[in-house]
Amino acid sequence: MALKRFDSLFARLLLVQLLVPVVLLFLFGGVVYIDRNVAVARLVAERWAPSLRQAAGWQGVIAETPPQVLRSDARPARALPSPQVAPRMAALNDELRRLGVPFQEALIAQGDERPVLWLKVNTSQGPPVWLGLSDPALLPNVSRRMVLSLSIALLFLVGVSWWFTRRLTRPLEQLRSRIQAHRPGEAAAAQAPINQASPEIAAIDAAYRDLVQRLQRHERERALLLAGVSHDLRSPLARIRMAAGLLPDDPATATRRDAIVRNTQVADRLIESFLDHVRAGEMALDQDADLVALARSVADATTRPESELRVDAPTALRVRRTHPLLVERLIANLLDNAFKHGQPPVVLSVQAEGPHAVLTVSDAGAGVPDDQRAALLQAFARGDSARSTPGTGLGLAIVARVVARMGGTLSFERQDGRHAVRVTLPRGD
Repeated sequence: MALKRFDSLFARLLLVQLLVPVVLLFLFGGVVYIDRNVAVARLVAERWAPSLRQAAGWQGVIAETPPQVLRSDARPARALPSPQVAPRMAALNDELRRLGVPFQEALIAQGDERPVLWLKVNTSQGPPVWLGLSDPALLPNVSRRMVLSLSIALLFLVGVSWWFTRRLTRPLEQLRSRIQAHRPGEAAAAQAPINQASPEIAAIDAAYRDLVQRLQRHERERALLLAGVSHDLRSPLARIRMAAGLLPDDPATATRRDAIVRNTQVADRLIESFLDHVRAGEMALDQDADLVALARSVADATTRPESELRVDAPTALRVRRTHPLLVERLIANLLDNAFKHGQPPVVLSVQAEGPHAVLTVSDAGAGVPDDQRAALLQAFARGDSARSTPGTGLGLAIVARVVARMGGTLSFERQDGRHAVRVTLPRGD
């Protein structure tokens, strides 16, 4: 979860804005720090060179107040090698050699009050000798003013970067909220322009609103066409069924009459499915419904015995901002699919989970293959196992449409070895 927080556009922009200036700031501070240490090392070398030459027996100018040089004929104990490649030591080495104080080795050891730099210096006569310098200027030191300046600059940089990044990403968050708040099948409400939006984001918002309007217009036209065709087809079907009923009731025509009636009923169910698909996207979600009462009503309408269909539900469970007819068709289609493509016993479960209502229909069948689940939610799509079973291919598409409009989720699961379709709907309490 923590990693996801840093995967947002805001975090990335803020990180880039901070990283580049901070790196440049520390590079600049590092250069200033190195140049300062090199300059200090050269001054220290000029100060200590006369005393070192005198302690090593070399002739030269004697300082009026020479600093105290420590002397040891043996290698100092518990001393660590001084890094010769460090800018301070490299500058001190070069400057001492230029001033006539050649040394072979440098060590750092802890003195009585501060660390001591021990140099193995060649003498004018005899073996080299260890000479110690106890000078605070030799110690690595960062100026307080530099630290304060870097801290103020860093705080200013963080504040400005945070403000600029938040100002840049807030319109994107508003645009994302608008897109997420829109539900399929609902008219897009008129909204004011996004505050502080850049021209690019304003153009994206305008293009999105135009796209939603065009999709809604096309959806309305398609729904009107489908509803009109379905309504117009019902009249001739009714006349055909009535005419079939007027045929003579004799063995020669009974078989053909029954076939005509059976086919008109199939066509009527197909037209009803078309109308249900249209209603799923057109009916207003402006009513409350008792999910338990609707589930029991749909289950009773199937006239299935309890050995084939069982309802597990509390006394009542209300859902707001919905339509009872749409919920009925949702439950009826799930039960119809379970009996057509699954195996009894079928269990219809309704329960509350926090702010959501969960409706589950499970059966003892093999279930829907993983690679076909997304395709079966499309209109007129049918699985391989359902091609030999009468149907329209609109059942799950209607369920998916209703669930999407109500802001819920639809999933296929395996529960205790049974195939289950789980629908989660917001209760809207």
